[in-house]
Amino acid sequence: MKKFTLIAATGLVAIAAKAQYTCDPSTSVVATQEPKTVEYITLSEDAINDLKTAGATVTYIGPDADNGRNLWYWENTLIPGDESYPRVDMAEGGYISVVVTNVGWSGAGLAISAPGLDLSMLNDDTHFHLAYMTPTGNGPASIALIILDGDGGSPAKVALGDSFNDNGAIFPTIAPKITDDWQGIDITLGQLKKIYPTFSPANLNAWTGNLFSFLGGGVQGQSFAFDAIYFYNTSGAGVESVMADDAVDFVVTANTINVTGATGIKVYNLNGQLVKATAGTTLGLGSLQPGVYVAKAGNKAQKIVVR
Repeated sequence: MKKFTLIAATGLVAIAAKAQYTCDPSTSVVATQEPKTVEYITLSEDAINDLKTAGATVTYIGPDADNGRNLWYWENTLIPGDESYPRVDMAEGGYISVVVTNVGWSGAGLAISAPGLDLSMLNDDTHFHLAYMTPTGNGPASIALIILDGDGGSPAKVALGDSFNDNGAIFPTIAPKITDDWQGIDITLGQLKKIYPTFSPANLNAWTGNLFSFLGGGVQGQSFAFDAIYFYNTSGAGVESVMADDAVDFVVTANTINVTGATGIKVYNLNGQLVKATAGTTLGLGSLQPGVYVAKAGNKAQKIVVR
């Protein structure tokens, strides 16, 4: 008899309007959306392979000193932190982990110098994805994210946790406070423009500036980490949303998926193909081949393994 395992989503929190950009932090669900292009700052090898298998063209745009891309810690305000915690997809090491060393403020940025990056594929429908956590359980109440701070344009400025106050400039929050579990955000550039109306990236054909920067406050000893940082475009097919909805629960039995809090279940393979569906609340899985799938009900998507 086949065994079915539900892999619970990690750190998904739903709180009023803040939760609308909260997502399953892993990349397997994004792979069901038929991604076309992915430009990543940090991803595990398994995540990269998942996206390529799903048909995406995957391009590295992270730190690379030989090509004028450097992650600078500003004014010695941050130092490298603990990377022993498993990554989003349970791989080892490789994400950005930092500890605050300066009392007052702290920050870092991925600076892109000439000849710049070709970011012409970015548009209002492009998604920005990021996973975040604190390895030590001692994280800031608010973390500022500054996205696409380039020459000639104006960046998006948002926050994780409480709204961030940068000397009187308020960055609106888009996700819950950091915890010691991985949480994720998934937001389009068009949504960022609505939240932060001055956001207007320019010169995308040869883009220079701080691609992604962050401020962590000024409490010495606090830590935070980022993984699965990337931009992606989709074909518009596959799973419509990766947003979390804590009101929806999946229960896996020996031969079925049962759902509460929603009506209708769809199961996709990692190529984004719908392999089975029901309009009800119970779906039999006996006909599926062993492998990894994504089950979707309401606005919640979760990975299942058929053994």
